[in-house]
Amino acid sequence: MSAITVEPARRDVRVISLVGIAHGTSHYYQLAFVTMLLIMRDRAGLSFEQIGLLGGMFYGVSGLAQTGAGFAVDRFGARPILAGGLATIGIAMGLVSMAHSFAGFVAIAIIAGLGNSIFHPADFALINASVNQKRLGRAFSIHGLGGSLGWAAAPVMYFLNDLVGPSGAALMGAVPGLLMASLIWTFRNDFVDHRVAARARAAKGDDPSPMSLFMQGPILLCLGYFALVAASSVGIQQFAVPAWHGMFGVSESFAALCLVVFVVGSAAGVFVGGFFADRVRHHDRVAAIGLLAAAAFTLPIAMHNIPVFLLMPLLAAGGFSSGMTGPSRDMIVRGTTPPGASGKVFGFVYSGLDVGSFLAPPVFGWLMSQGVPAMIFWIAMVLYLLNAGLVMVIRQASTSQAVPAAAE
Repeated sequence: MSAITVEPARRDVRVISLVGIAHGTSHYYQLAFVTMLLIMRDRAGLSFEQIGLLGGMFYGVSGLAQTGAGFAVDRFGARPILAGGLATIGIAMGLVSMAHSFAGFVAIAIIAGLGNSIFHPADFALINASVNQKRLGRAFSIHGLGGSLGWAAAPVMYFLNDLVGPSGAALMGAVPGLLMASLIWTFRNDFVDHRVAARARAAKGDDPSPMSLFMQGPILLCLGYFALVAASSVGIQQFAVPAWHGMFGVSESFAALCLVVFVVGSAAGVFVGGFFADRVRHHDRVAAIGLLAAAAFTLPIAMHNIPVFLLMPLLAAGGFSSGMTGPSRDMIVRGTTPPGASGKVFGFVYSGLDVGSFLAPPVFGWLMSQGVPAMIFWIAMVLYLLNAGLVMVIRQASTSQAVPAAAE
């Protein structure tokens, strides 16, 4: 194997690793921020309702700002925007150490939400432009896996609180964002500037306006798809533990372990799904089959007629099936994206995740208060089925519209 072949492969590994860890850092902060609010609840005089409002504000700001972040990525480049977002969300965590009032935490939630808004448009612009197309599926896989591991890392804030107290924990929690910002900037020459394709399109006079770009059917369908994905995942992540406790009479620690099994299964599915995404052409079929399987594994749980010992295997299988669809899903979005517009399109489409994360928790919380926890899983199953149909529609709409792939 020649050095010419080896060096691009090594560069791809560096790019995929850096962007995957950056994505994990963003997910770490998504949960670590709320974790720190819970840790500081008594000291700051926060109620659970206020903590819920602050968490919703974080996602609301992130969702509203994400499309604008996509424009910034396409205007100034993904490298400085990603480094800046990492530094911003890290600084926001450090500021938690100095906040003592609800108003102070509101300001921090806004800063953190702005920092979080840049990750999807910057990450996918860098991956699309910098990674060999033959490795894109695995690149999307590692990106998704990094996010799952980032969520899993957030509980470390409790251990840091035991070691150095809440203020010290917040300051130490700021380190990953600042460290990753410096690494992204240090290795900036490994990343390809995706704006080259945008300039070429503009020179030909065929660069679409932002409004016409966002109003394309496949892109709007992708936005809805991600909102539904987030609604189902947030419902399970936030309310499954008390739901299983009430439905099956298991302890909260056992229910928490079941949730870990579901998350780990999903992460494993994301990893395996990357290899499928690099080897198949019909990504819509992979995504649809995975979602239908996830619905099938969720049905017995929703029906509440299984022995407890089957709960973990069903959750592992359901998490794996839904996680496996992630890389193919990202390839579908890539297929709807014109060259040079990764920042705008991925920023707009992935804002659906924040929309779903913002709107779904009140609904699931109300269902829990009404004493119908099984409805969470009925709704999750219906959302899996809806998205299985939606990916097929997106594929058909993309084919009929003949949107060129973002080969940047």
